[in-house]
Amino acid sequence: MAVFEMESWYVAEGKEEEHALAMRDWFQWVNDHRELFGEWKSVRYFEKTVAGEESGRHFLIWEYDSMAAFETYKKRRADYTGPYEEYKKHDPYYQGVFNHSGMKVEFWKDNDRDLWIE
Repeated sequence: MAVFEMESWYVAEGKEEEHALAMRDWFQWVNDHRELFGEWKSVRYFEKTVAGEESGRHFLIWEYDSMAAFETYKKRRADYTGPYEEYKKHDPYYQGVFNHSGMKVEFWKDNDRDLWIE
């Protein structure tokens, strides 16, 4: 059963342009190094709009085949050694473009996927 890790945040005040560039850089780096992220089935990026006080919240949603796949990836990357040391340099989380005080992380499991319309 697939699981989804959802991380959300607001952009740090005055860092909108740097944030946009950091996100593009991160996606490009990850795409160039897909062999490091075999457990990721997909990664999707959204911004909430027309949502009142939640407008402007950004979301990354990672899809994994299972919680075991998620745990395998997180364990391998845990201390950011080896190739993940370079990954950390491209991770916007560490570049001062997120407002860390409002960050959220959630996990979702899919329900009735055979009924999904894709």
